[in-house]
Amino acid sequence: MIVRAVQEKMAAILFNCMSLLRDIYNQVKPYPTKTKYGLPLPKKCHVVLTDDEIGDRPVLIIGDVHGCFDELNDLISQAQSRINTSDLFIIFVGDMLNKGPKNQEVLTLLRELTANGSASAVKGNHEESLLREYRSMRMNSDYKLSKKYQYLSTFSAEDFQYLQNLPYSLTVPKINSIVVHAGLVPGVPLERQCLIDVCHMRNLVYGESVFGPVPVAHSKPEIGVAWATLWKGPQHVYYGHDARRGLQDLPFATGLDTGCVYGQCLTGIIIDKNGDKTFVTVRAKKSYYNNNE
Repeated sequence: MIVRAVQEKMAAILFNCMSLLRDIYNQVKPYPTKTKYGLPLPKKCHVVLTDDEIGDRPVLIIGDVHGCFDELNDLISQAQSRINTSDLFIIFVGDMLNKGPKNQEVLTLLRELTANGSASAVKGNHEESLLREYRSMRMNSDYKLSKKYQYLSTFSAEDFQYLQNLPYSLTVPKINSIVVHAGLVPGVPLERQCLIDVCHMRNLVYGESVFGPVPVAHSKPEIGVAWATLWKGPQHVYYGHDARRGLQDLPFATGLDTGCVYGQCLTGIIIDKNGDKTFVTVRAKKSYYNNNE
C-alpha cells in the first residue's frame, strides 16, 4: 500500500511537471511564420483595435458573407434600426468573398468602410485562396482563372493589396474579445498561434508530445471536438468558418457562420457600450452555392 501510494504521488508530480513544461513551451515557442500556400505575411498578423478607434459606437460583428452583398446591406440596415443609430463599428470574421454573387461589391463596401474608420476585418481561408490565385496570375501571364474565380479579373492591384494586409486576428479590449476566422488553440498565447490553424481549424484532437497530451487543431468537424467548447477565456472569441454547426453561442465563444451563401442566413451580433448583446439575422435571398464546406 505504501509503495503504491508513493508511486501515485510520483506520477502526480511528474504529470504536474510535464504540464508546467508544456505551459512554459507554449509561452516561449517560436513565433509562427508559416501560412497556407506559402503566402506572404500581412504587415501585422495580430492587430489591436483601441478604444479610441471604436469610441462609443456599438460594435456589429458579422459572420461569413461570401459575396452576399444584398444580404449584407439588409443586415447592416436591420442592425442600425435595432439600435436606432447608423453609427456602428463593423467587424467581419473573414470569408467576406468567394462562392457568392457580388464579390466586387462586397469588397468595395468593405474598403470604403475601412477607409472611413467604420470597419475592420480578419483574413479568412477564402481570402487566402484568392491571394493564391492572384499570385498565380502575376507569375504566369497565361494563367487561366477557373470559372469559380472569374470575378477576380475585375479586382484591382489595390484590392488584392488590401486583402493581403488583412490581419489574422483582431483584439478588441473594449468588449474583451478576440475576432478570428476559424479558431484558437486553448493555452497558446495569441501571437504564438499557428496562423494556418487560426484561419482553417474547426476542432481539436489530442496528440502526444514529450510534454504529454496536447490539443492539436484539426480542420475537419467530424474529427475531435469543437474547439470553442474547450475555450475558457478570459477573452470572448468571435469567429466564423463553421457553417455546418450554424450559430454557436457558448460562454466564451460565438460562432457566426450561418451559411448565407448556401441559402440559409447571414448573422451578426451587436455589442453596445454597456456590453449588452443582440443577435441580428437575415434570410438568404436564395442558395448561391451547393457545397457546405
